[in-house]
Amino acid sequence: MTPQQNQNRTLGTIALAEALGTTSAGSSNVTIGVEKDNLALIVHPEGMGTWDGPYAPVLLERHEGKVRLVIWADINQQDPTHLIDLSGALESNRAADDSPVAISERT
Repeated sequence: MTPQQNQNRTLGTIALAEALGTTSAGSSNVTIGVEKDNLALIVHPEGMGTWDGPYAPVLLERHEGKVRLVIWADINQQDPTHLIDLSGALESNRAADDSPVAISERT
């Protein structure tokens, strides 16, 4: 492995329930590690992995000039289960008459 291939840098870890403000009794808590390498932002929930080992099942990467999420939602599948192109989420795509709506207002 070349030094360039092994340049993962841990950006931090966070407890999901704590981050979401759901630390009540009985709520499950997952620690999530976030790393950066020269190709992607790597999101690794504790206790989750991919078909070939304990690798991060969520990547945020730039692929062919576009930002996308790559997700392995099934540990038994070799290929990612979801490839999500985030081009539609660019602020430059926002319609002029749209205003941001809080998530709580959408439901």
